[in-house]
Amino acid sequence: MAFALRRRAAARRRQGVNEAMYLGIDIGEETLRGAYFQQKEVVLTPSVAVPASYEELLEALVQQVQEVSRLGEAIRRVGVGIPGNCTERRVIWVPSLPYLNGRDLADDLRARLGVSVMLASDAQLALLGEVWRGAARDRQSAALMSVGVGVSGALMLGGRIVHGAHGSAGALGWLVLDRQPALDSEHGYLDRYASLSMLASQGRLLDPPLSPEEIIARAREGQAACVKLVNDCAAMLSIALAGLASVFDPEVLIFGGALTGAFDLFAPVLREGLQRYGSPSVRQTPLVASQLGSDAPVYGALRAAMLLQSMWV
Repeated sequence: MAFALRRRAAARRRQGVNEAMYLGIDIGEETLRGAYFQQKEVVLTPSVAVPASYEELLEALVQQVQEVSRLGEAIRRVGVGIPGNCTERRVIWVPSLPYLNGRDLADDLRARLGVSVMLASDAQLALLGEVWRGAARDRQSAALMSVGVGVSGALMLGGRIVHGAHGSAGALGWLVLDRQPALDSEHGYLDRYASLSMLASQGRLLDPPLSPEEIIARAREGQAACVKLVNDCAAMLSIALAGLASVFDPEVLIFGGALTGAFDLFAPVLREGLQRYGSPSVRQTPLVASQLGSDAPVYGALRAAMLLQSMWV
């Protein structure tokens, strides 16, 4: 088998096909996974738990690269998704993994592996993944709203992802819609009032208390209190979405993140808000669900490894 893999790799080199040189890795809040090419198809590695320390994380990332390299082609470029803010080389701020803050992760990986490494936020990579293989394929402009524990997002203009001076372009969780306080200094307004965190906090007040997943399930069954919570969350998101569309005028709006599976519940209110609060030119902008779901960031990380800096604006 090893001989066959090496023979196929040699054939790809003769044909000038270098997809096997690239690896994408998405570091989530709890798990990490990789994506690579095998016979021109994208293959995802099994998810593993995110380690508890920086050194252990480096070892886990090195292991991902080494294991994929053993399949027949040495990895030369790696794209890495970060669940927070980063430059292409340095992690700035990750609330869920504070040991990453201020770390020169790209340089540390390159020193251990001798490969090119690029960092990007997971939301920006999720949009890149959707542009490449998902809901924004063949588009030149798109906006992503990703809703999970918090709210994040990303923008593409002129066929390139907007990175921002500090790597944080598209951080929708920090949009402020009134003068109510945010959750804390590390979470924005929408993170508190229009996310899984909001559903969790409000769910604890119900009798009996319900988790966000239970709220979604019961809203789908028509239970009034749960329908109201979902609609309240969606209404707040719709105002932000309308503002985003009005300012950037994208070809398509994508709803992603942990709530992608509840798009059918959120979409009517989101579209109503787009009509009510959006500028006249964007009220009919297509609003679609993510096609790649939770795999979007790792697809984007792989694509980032292929494109390197040519994908940013």
